[in-house]
Amino acid sequence: MAVVQRPTVRRRVLGANLRRLRLEAGLEQEDAAARLGCNASKISRIEKGESGIRQIDLRALLDLYAVTDVKAVDGWLALARESRERRWWRALEDQLRDDFLDLVGLEEDVADLRAFEPGLVHGLLQTQEYAEAVIAAGEPGPLDDEAQARIAVRMERQKAITRSEAPLEAWIILGEAALRQQCGGPDVLHRQLRHLMTLSEVPSVTLQVLPFTVGAYRGGPWSFSIYKFPAPANLEVVLLENHTAHSYLETPADTGYYGACFDRLRAAALSPIASQSFIGEVAQQLRQ
Repeated sequence: MAVVQRPTVRRRVLGANLRRLRLEAGLEQEDAAARLGCNASKISRIEKGESGIRQIDLRALLDLYAVTDVKAVDGWLALARESRERRWWRALEDQLRDDFLDLVGLEEDVADLRAFEPGLVHGLLQTQEYAEAVIAAGEPGPLDDEAQARIAVRMERQKAITRSEAPLEAWIILGEAALRQQCGGPDVLHRQLRHLMTLSEVPSVTLQVLPFTVGAYRGGPWSFSIYKFPAPANLEVVLLENHTAHSYLETPADTGYYGACFDRLRAAALSPIASQSFIGEVAQQLRQ
């Protein structure tokens, strides 16, 4: 019995965009299958991200879909190559959930991130001691191997926003509660807030605070992240996290809804400059 490979986010992005190109060309899966000399089920697996695609087959499909620009073709070929690569975090497959590993891949591959975190500091902005407190979740005793691995990966993930070449452009809105929840105690929180103030000076980071005084707002008090892939993909993916798993939403209706929510939040939140001052005030209150 054939084993269907679990689709990674990167493969889903490639597959979803190949489907888009096929539909824009007015072709059916049977037309693409005929060009590759295979059956339509193979095209379906590729478009669902369940199967990779060889470079020669991708070139044939791009030709069929009338993608002839040299730079665009090179971009598609690079995306296909990268979808097969074994990345550094895959060494932790036996310690971390697959959906968490996919999240790490997202942050290395995308061009920008828009995120809302109402109750905790976003993972890309956390200090190690704050991250340890969040992951421990109040449980006594030392962290187990999985928790230690998650912390190590979280610290590595943060390099995405400070890397010298094409850093991740991150626009993050934090709820006021995220600045006041004393994860790890007042000293840990104070150092975390000072870290936020430092990160707010990083060119690739835009940080805003949504104060309690805003009241009710669109989308409710639930966190979400919107990741956007660069060309040729130009695809957005919404990430929703819960206690046991990550959910990825990729339809235009979903990404459009959460994009509109983020725009409303961005308009309601304090400006980046006012947010930096607000964070400093909360940090100062911890020392009084």
